Amino acid sequence: MFEETLSNFGLTGKTHKQLNLALQGGGAHGAYTWGVLDRLLEDDFISFDTLSGTSAGAVNAVAFAQGYMEEGAAGARVKLEEVWKAISKAGDFLSIPQTPTQMMSKAMSSMGMFASFDHNPLDYDPLRDILRQHIDFAALRDHSPVGLYVAATQVSNGHARIFETEELTIDMVLASSCLPFLSKSVVIKGEPYWDGGFSANPAIRPVVLHSNTNDTLLVQLSPIDDFQFPSHIGGMRTHLNHLSFSQSLVREIELIEEGREVSRSGIAFGDKARRLSRHHFHLIDGSPTTSKLNPGSEMTPDWTMLCDLHAQGRRDCETFLDTHRDAIGHQSSVNLKEHFNL
Repeated sequence: MFEETLSNFGLTGKTHKQLNLALQGGGAHGAYTWGVLDRLLEDDFISFDTLSGTSAGAVNAVAFAQGYMEEGAAGARVKLEEVWKAISKAGDFLSIPQTPTQMMSKAMSSMGMFASFDHNPLDYDPLRDILRQHIDFAALRDHSPVGLYVAATQVSNGHARIFETEELTIDMVLASSCLPFLSKSVVIKGEPYWDGGFSANPAIRPVVLHSNTNDTLLVQLSPIDDFQFPSHIGGMRTHLNHLSFSQSLVREIELIEEGREVSRSGIAFGDKARRLSRHHFHLIDGSPTTSKLNPGSEMTPDWTMLCDLHAQGRRDCETFLDTHRDAIGHQSSVNLKEHFNL
């Protein structure tokens, strides 16, 4: 009878799967990740243990957790859409120069002549308003249905600071999303922070070592190799960010793979070594899509572009599930060393 019921809904043969999610940053390109999450949340046979996010990945992670806390998977889908619509509206307002002076300021800023926050004496940050309106951080600290890790970079030494669920505040997500030249550093307990993409994009090892499941899906946004040489100052700044954000992920993967090799050799023992050796990794790579977009598009959350990225993220997630669903819980579906050219 149970199998017949499943068959009526087209669910025969499916079994429950649990995933951790590691969400890379990438500004407006994070709408691709929104699409991936949207498709995952439709699947009644997938649940989630821990989310790690940096920059836009952190925004996606807290929106996911907030919506899930309120109304389960359906609530998470609604919350993610609400947040991305708000980001688009804020971007529309901020990206349109209102006066000739503003037009000149925007042009000079894009050429790297001075930072945009020099012309923001009130230190207005639209993301702060969006997060304040849509995310209840006090409730998340106490009742989040998933574990959360948010990465930011300590300005003083370049080290990653990984903020965890029970301490998470709005400033920590803002710190994770704080790009130099565009925003002032976010100060938390006397320490200034910049975007987490410079140091952990995203942090994966804490997920492996402390989550309750052995499968982690990485959603990648930044290409590892980008040979298109930038032709202007603004493009160079974008290219430098891409290099930094992709290499921080490569370094994370290198450390994970080194630890796995040592563990498998029998040299290292203990819980951490066992967790590394038995963990399964999966990947949805959005970089073939994001690399085709114009330089600077990650800073321009045009709604049409966001919807296109969302749709492509859904399609790529559908392909991943069709191809690799059975691997979840049993084995990795990606060779990280090969994918990241290690």
